[in-house]
Amino acid sequence: MKQLLGLFLACGILFLTLETVDAQGVINNYEVSLDVPPELRWTKVVEDYKEIVQFAHSVIRSYVPEDLIPLVEEIGADIDNYIKQPYAAEMRGIARALNCSLGDVVLVNLIYDISAFCTSIVSQDDHGQIWHSRNLDYDFGGMLRNITVHVDFVSEGQTVYSAITYAGYIGILSGQRPKAFSITVDERDQGSIFENILVAILDKKAVPMSFLVRDTLANEPDFESAINHLSKTDTVASVYFIIAGVNPGEGAVITKERLATIDIWRLDPANGRWFEVETNYDHWTTPPPDDDRRDPANKAMTRLGQSNINKPSLFAVMSVRPVLNNHTTYTVIMSPAQPQLMQAWIRNCC
Repeated sequence: MKQLLGLFLACGILFLTLETVDAQGVINNYEVSLDVPPELRWTKVVEDYKEIVQFAHSVIRSYVPEDLIPLVEEIGADIDNYIKQPYAAEMRGIARALNCSLGDVVLVNLIYDISAFCTSIVSQDDHGQIWHSRNLDYDFGGMLRNITVHVDFVSEGQTVYSAITYAGYIGILSGQRPKAFSITVDERDQGSIFENILVAILDKKAVPMSFLVRDTLANEPDFESAINHLSKTDTVASVYFIIAGVNPGEGAVITKERLATIDIWRLDPANGRWFEVETNYDHWTTPPPDDDRRDPANKAMTRLGQSNINKPSLFAVMSVRPVLNNHTTYTVIMSPAQPQLMQAWIRNCC
């Protein structure tokens, strides 16, 4: 998979202040109404980025072996039998708005779901407030920076949950339920990307990770119920779920295989574990030397100190290279106890 996706270029490790970091590009904000028919929810978002999304679809499709395309077209032709509502209807509406193949919309959503390389950090400051930081990295970073959006999912005039996502992508890899919890997804470096796609298509019990996150944000009321739901649901691929809550100690990393949870690694501030860093490798193992983002992030957090946690300082941590690298599309910082703090930046590194 690393060869296919072209993993990150090695960069020097450098601790930066907020003022010295180049965070470029404006992330547009949208509301997606949960009160309108699913087919209409994403029309405004994708039409604003129509040409870029169409180009992204064509590029991503070119990465997929030709013998897999008929399976993707099959799921597109019988989408209601493979993908649950409202996601099937939302994809149908996106395909209509883009005037493109429904199979392409399905394919892009599956590829995004299982091909991300990321860094997520959950931390607790010295006042007991929980913070959640994340960089989302893709091999298609240049394109995806141009279609990164902030979406508030609203019902009856209230924000139910929010996400930083990509136009044309209906799942959630970075999201927040106000006053409850936030979730990020890090890909777990296990198995072939194409094997995972086949599982996604053929195993109807397995849920795409981004759909599971969106379901959790929509339906679960608090941190513990979110952990329970995420850890007990079958997924299309191995994955890390990083979760932040609103009460002291509410931070965890779930390490999950497709059909079972291996480990739930919780914050333990009383014993000195006031932050946890997750990249794309099990936290109890040593990351490979050619992709070690964990150690620079750990060193930056330790240097920062628990008493200095805030949005600018966490942004600086996420700007340490190679935590920030050529494939980073955006940085987001959240604190679900104070949902108004949620902010994302499009990143251009090196």
